Amino acid sequence: MRTPAARTLADYGVIVRRSWWLVIGTAAVAVAAGFAYTTVTEQVYESTASVLVLPTASDTDVAGARTAGQVNLDTEAQLVKSTQVAEGAAEALGADPDADLLSQVSVTVPPNTSVLEIAFRADTAEGARAGAVAFSDAYLAHRLTGATASLDRAIESTAVGLDAVNADIAAAEDELSGMDSGDGGRASLESALDDLRGQAGELEADIAALEAEQTAVSPGRVINQPALPEAPVSPNMAFNLAAALGVGLPLGLMLAWARHRLARKVSYPADLVERCELDVLASVPPAVKFQRREVFGAYSPGGRVFSQLRNVVASQLTGEQRVIVVAGVAPGPAASVVAANLATAMSRAGDRVTAVTANPSTTVGLPELFGTEPVPGLADVWAGRVGLAAATQAAPRQPSLNVIGPGAAARAAGPTSEAAAETFATLAEAGRFVVVDAPPLSCSADAQLLAGHADAVILAVQSQRDAITETAAAAVAMRQIDTPLLGAVLLPGVLGPMNAVPLPTARRELASGHAVSADETPTDSLEAVEDGEAPTETIPAVATPAARSAEQR
Repeated sequence: MRTPAARTLADYGVIVRRSWWLVIGTAAVAVAAGFAYTTVTEQVYESTASVLVLPTASDTDVAGARTAGQVNLDTEAQLVKSTQVAEGAAEALGADPDADLLSQVSVTVPPNTSVLEIAFRADTAEGARAGAVAFSDAYLAHRLTGATASLDRAIESTAVGLDAVNADIAAAEDELSGMDSGDGGRASLESALDDLRGQAGELEADIAALEAEQTAVSPGRVINQPALPEAPVSPNMAFNLAAALGVGLPLGLMLAWARHRLARKVSYPADLVERCELDVLASVPPAVKFQRREVFGAYSPGGRVFSQLRNVVASQLTGEQRVIVVAGVAPGPAASVVAANLATAMSRAGDRVTAVTANPSTTVGLPELFGTEPVPGLADVWAGRVGLAAATQAAPRQPSLNVIGPGAAARAAGPTSEAAAETFATLAEAGRFVVVDAPPLSCSADAQLLAGHADAVILAVQSQRDAITETAAAAVAMRQIDTPLLGAVLLPGVLGPMNAVPLPTARRELASGHAVSADETPTDSLEAVEDGEAPTETIPAVATPAARSAEQR
């Protein structure tokens, strides 16, 4: 598997699935915060009065108004929230005139109606209803005052005209009473007096009509009295919880993405593909338990994984390619576990296999996994102490599998290029495959040296233990040589009893009863191989540089 050119929905699903606890936890915390906010927030009640607005004599059609009709309801809605109406409402409520009642009232106009919805909010249900009543009454009173003010002015103006006509009538009557019946001009004066009396009658009729109109003015009425709220409108528990979830879930997804991008340890196969640019040959699921210090059974879940790995590796090697180096990233048993199980899977398939321990520092090596002796081993062969045949042991319960341990001289005689090449060539001639357990790349260059004489390389990576940077660096180091890097095998972070085995130095200390320093060479107890003393071998002896020097002497 290589890094895809573009992410798919399944890729993001993997990221979410690996951090599901973070996504759910973040969402749960957000919902809890929303619940806490709802609990501590002051409750707010709302009551609404519906007021039908009727046209009055003072209303005129407004061009471009949003609502049809003689009354512009947008203007009336603004009047409800005017200072004069608020003062009237405050007086009705007995509240402080300076109180900010306007912030508690809201007005809406239902479409295609002549109705104002006046809503008032308060911290109590009774206060909300009283506020709605006060504002609706104050608005109607303000509108009534505005409608009757023009009629009052008209009545007052008409009354002034009537007084003037009455004064003229009185003057004409006085002048007429001073004249004799036969005086000239009396007839014209009587005619003028009759006209004045007619005007006075008309003015009195106008005043009566205006007074009647004033009495009949109706600015509107409350068609729905405000009800007592049964529940607060704020805080809204359902809305707050939904909003909290809407914030917490995306935040959790972002945290999951950040955790994926900032992770320092390899956790999933996708990490190897995307961040280390490695093919994943096999991945042992975390559910597979390492119960004992031995290889997996043929039909166990782990055994099936390594059987598939054997098929993949065999398909990528030609008939002349036989040597496979398995290297770990950091110190630990990962490479040994992969090498032992791969060699076992190859042996079960009928191939002649030799498993070689070239990593003396692992906590669990091939001898512990196969039940063979670690001494004599590969380092003893390279030091010229024993022949290769003497270091080769048959693995119990695996007839076609041989094991070469690390040897007691492992800390004194490291690998050389010539010795590794000759050893691998000799072992390749004796069997189908050679599987080498190499030292970790993060602390030794021996794996790169050994891989240079092999036919394929496999990286053993342990989840939650090996760093992404070190794994990527190991892949780069292996690609710098000509040997093909087939890919990586991902092991779980918990290897059970594998991590509880002491180091080889500690085992020797326990066995001998005294401390052995890392610089000592505990090989003096082994006799050097004399000419002609090598036992009969099924595997030809390797002429190491140390052995050739002994022969020359």
